[in-house]
Amino acid sequence: MPRLVGKQSHTGENITALITLAAVIGVALEYIGVINVVPGFGRDDRYSPLQSHVTSEHVIARHQH
Repeated sequence: MPRLVGKQSHTGENITALITLAAVIGVALEYIGVINVVPGFGRDDRYSPLQSHVTSEHVIARHQH
């Protein structure tokens, strides 16, 4: 069995990695429109699970940008 005497803890590194990962996920969700904490940040079209079909108006509007 390995001895843990004198071994340094990596808790600080783990917490830093966890906070960084949470921030990246938060920014990604904000950008794609799942959450809207910062007005005006991210894409113009907001994500909605209720939008399951695309109409010709969506396609035309998308190609005009």
